[in-house]
Amino acid sequence: MILGNARLRGETGPETGPVWLRIEGGVIGAIGQGAAPAGPGDPALDLGGALVLPGFCDSHLHLFAGGVSLSEVNLGAIHSTGELEQALRQAARDLPAGAMLCGYGANYDVMGEGRPDRHRLDAITGARPVYIVATDYHCAWANTAALKRAGVLRGGPAGADVVIGADGLATGELREFAAMGLVRRLAPSGGREALGLSGAEPEGVSQAERDRDIAALKAAMAQCAALGITTAVNMDGTLYQADLFEELARQDALPIRVSLPMTLVPGMDAARRAALLARAASADVGLLSFGRVKMFMDGVFDTWTAFRTDDYPDRPGFRGHPLFGPEEFARNCIEADAAGLSIATHAVGDGAVRATLDGYEAAARANGRRDARHRVEHVDMLHPDDLARFAGLGVIASMQPVHPPGSSGLPLEPTVSIMGRGRWGDTFPWRALQAAGAVLAFGTDWPVSPLSPWNALQSALTRRVWAAGVPDQRLGFDAVLAAYAEGGAHALFSETLRGRVAVGMQADLVALGGFDEAALVAGAVPQVGLVMVAGRVVAGGLAKGGDYDQGRLA
Repeated sequence: MILGNARLRGETGPETGPVWLRIEGGVIGAIGQGAAPAGPGDPALDLGGALVLPGFCDSHLHLFAGGVSLSEVNLGAIHSTGELEQALRQAARDLPAGAMLCGYGANYDVMGEGRPDRHRLDAITGARPVYIVATDYHCAWANTAALKRAGVLRGGPAGADVVIGADGLATGELREFAAMGLVRRLAPSGGREALGLSGAEPEGVSQAERDRDIAALKAAMAQCAALGITTAVNMDGTLYQADLFEELARQDALPIRVSLPMTLVPGMDAARRAALLARAASADVGLLSFGRVKMFMDGVFDTWTAFRTDDYPDRPGFRGHPLFGPEEFARNCIEADAAGLSIATHAVGDGAVRATLDGYEAAARANGRRDARHRVEHVDMLHPDDLARFAGLGVIASMQPVHPPGSSGLPLEPTVSIMGRGRWGDTFPWRALQAAGAVLAFGTDWPVSPLSPWNALQSALTRRVWAAGVPDQRLGFDAVLAAYAEGGAHALFSETLRGRVAVGMQADLVALGGFDEAALVAGAVPQVGLVMVAGRVVAGGLAKGGDYDQGRLA
């Protein structure tokens, strides 16, 4: 295939003259200036001056949960009780009587001032069970009907943080995965999409439920492809998900590349841990890859479950707690590293980041130093003493430019106050990490945040400091693009194959019509004209104008 009349972004921006690319066997075989040299029978597509970029690698998202969220109520833009009432009542009209209504993306000010509780939700929803997931996916709120149906109105089992009020009954706030899952399992999806976060496997899945889950995964991948995301790192792998993705991969039904880490959780028995490590060591199947594991070291700031090196400003003497003890975490790191696997660990607070780096150091001491490309996910807060450890250990900072409060529609409060004014300079330190030699890999954490890479790019470029004297952590446009492409490819050991538009690289490409950097910063969204994965057209308006068979223009 010949892609003609294209622009490529150079070191100083898009070139002015037309460029053509020859795609051969899924690889960029040649790039040249001028008119495209299509021979007889060569499929050719005129890109009309579109800018061609490497396909985006979303280095941290949740495809299963994202696919399910497409049929739920998006509450991300709501900041008052009146708006919430309107959204929930409108959504309830389309549901059968008694069915649970599920919403996601709710900010902590979704009902204005004060956190939601079951009484405030009851006033809107009445007898219909309602379950709303917070924007960070580490907290949820349920009304009385949902709590009763789940049997947790008087509290949950040990280890499940069902918040209890002064009256001895649940307030409706459910913190972290164990508590959330008690109600989430009653959702139309059965809650299977969230099990990967807690390392659990679904039981007794019917064929109809399995088909529904596959449909959710397909819908999620289609969303990625339409936005120019050609690689997705799906951060909540289970044996069940691995089977679903492998089935699709063997059918050549994956439109994009998917990397699937297996989730290890605290207290996991040796047999279960061994099964997950063995699955993580599976060979690639088509566009599906394994090769890594995922762990959680802490939670999030808004529920005071992020683990930090100093006290929370409003809770003297309290710093949060790590989910793993140092010995268990080091053992898991050593085992995974010895098996040749890469490790990704969720660490939001600076105490969690430090504990994670300590575990990676323990693996290097035990097994010998290697190019492991372990990762720390999120890094919302980083102690200055740990800044140089990323480059020193070869650890990748997998971060999300949509996460800083004030970005992508997120309110500043309560997060910035919970973090504390004295620590604002240590938060989301993109520029500091890059300057210290760390590799950055950007993503969205969808459905925690919107999936669109354009929204993420705009958020990265327009991030504002929260007060005078706080360092500006923004990166330049090309550095942000690199974190979304080259950085993601590097994290997957694929930097010689993907992440750049160059001869010999795999043809994972996105062509943008009407692209303008200044307009993007102002919030405009470019037209995705063509999305290609391994030389196969998978999405884009330009492709719809021609006849093509199995994704290849003809």
